Amino acid sequence: MSDTRLPARRGVLAVLAVLVVAGGLAARTVLPDGVGGPLGDALYATLVVLLVALVRPRTSAVTAALAGWVISAAVESAQLTNVPAAIVDRFAPARWVLGTTFVATDLAWYAGGAALGGLLVAAARARDRGPARHDAHPRGRRKVWPLLVAAPLAVVLAAGGAGAWVVRDEAHDLRTTLPAARALVEESAGRVADDAPLVALRGHLSDADALLAQMPLLERRPGDAARARAQILRDATAVAASRLTHAEADAGAARDALAPVTARGQQVVDATDGLGAPDDVRAALVDALAAAAATEGQVSTLTTQPASTNAWVTQTRAEQVEAATAELTASATAVHDATVALMTAQDAVTCPFPDQMWFPEAGHLSDADLAAIPWAPGFRIRADLVPSLVALNDAFRARFGQSLSLNSAYRSFEDQVEVFNPSNPNPLAAPPGCSNHGLGTAIDIAGISTPGSAQFAWLAANAPTFGWVNPDWAQPTGRLPEPWHWQHVSTPTTY
Repeated sequence: MSDTRLPARRGVLAVLAVLVVAGGLAARTVLPDGVGGPLGDALYATLVVLLVALVRPRTSAVTAALAGWVISAAVESAQLTNVPAAIVDRFAPARWVLGTTFVATDLAWYAGGAALGGLLVAAARARDRGPARHDAHPRGRRKVWPLLVAAPLAVVLAAGGAGAWVVRDEAHDLRTTLPAARALVEESAGRVADDAPLVALRGHLSDADALLAQMPLLERRPGDAARARAQILRDATAVAASRLTHAEADAGAARDALAPVTARGQQVVDATDGLGAPDDVRAALVDALAAAAATEGQVSTLTTQPASTNAWVTQTRAEQVEAATAELTASATAVHDATVALMTAQDAVTCPFPDQMWFPEAGHLSDADLAAIPWAPGFRIRADLVPSLVALNDAFRARFGQSLSLNSAYRSFEDQVEVFNPSNPNPLAAPPGCSNHGLGTAIDIAGISTPGSAQFAWLAANAPTFGWVNPDWAQPTGRLPEPWHWQHVSTPTTY
């Protein structure tokens, strides 16, 4: 055999080796593990045989096949030691050559692959058999035919390998996206402004699972997983946006609910200044109001940020708004409790009897809150109570032929100061801030001072129908009998 034939022979073997590598990678990537694993092992041995033939071109096909199997089996057996693992730890790509785990059945697949390698070596050398000829044309044809066979095969395998690579990468990206999308579905249930995007995302997640279960290339084509991932991201963005809308609406409602609570708290703080309430109780309300203001500022910042088209950024923002809203609700509770505590403490300092209650607004109602009593315009009560008092007076006049005769109704704080003398207290006048007259809910009726009078008896029987009562403390058996004192049932008795 002429030495001039060796380069051509090596060229064919090199091309075959490249094709075997591509086929092995495609098998590992595209085919199921139960098929791709054994096929990849077999092609590993085939590659070793071809490499042996490349290094030792004069080695027979049988010898090359036997050497390839021996080398492959030796590498597999080495996995029974710690040597391959140590090498892989230092150089990860070495796992493609040395493997990681010993599997006895791989020896059989190596035998099949080595046999295939021997056949390929024999086929590559087949043209060298027989007498040499001097006809240039047949020799040229013999040199061309391997290329004519190898070129289309290389194109097909390269295209398949490229497609397999794309399909694998797309599937990896889709699988990476699914956990976050599923978490978004679970966490957003009941927290979205519109359920439609949530329903759509659930459906497309199921579709993605079915798509990933398909056979790569044969069923799942390049672009399928990418399109599924893009759809899931669109759905996730819509769900996150809907969740943010819902969170912002809840935040707005919590902020609206907080406003009157903090306004009341601040009113109580201002009203108790210098009235003798314990400093620590007052400081607790001041601190609660400051914390509520800080939380409200945080919510305002979160709800005024520009929108994002990234689902996960929007989801994070929605979670932050939800958390801040929960803090806002907790702040409202804290302010309310601190307000009640301070009012209770001030009541203990200011109002001497349990049936008296201190209120910061007592005697400080605005003109807009009050209205004149029609038949006694010199007196005023809370504007919303006038209709019920007019109805009561109409019934009283129908029974007795005259209107209720009033001698007191709403009292300003200054009026209450005048009727209450702390050095010689008038038992019929409560301390300023403790009288129902200051709330605009009480009236004093003249001419019925005797509890047994017909007018008092009629009022006791009928006035409650119109929402007016003689309270327990003012009844004949009460702490301070005042048959003339009547108040509306809306008069607060607790904080």
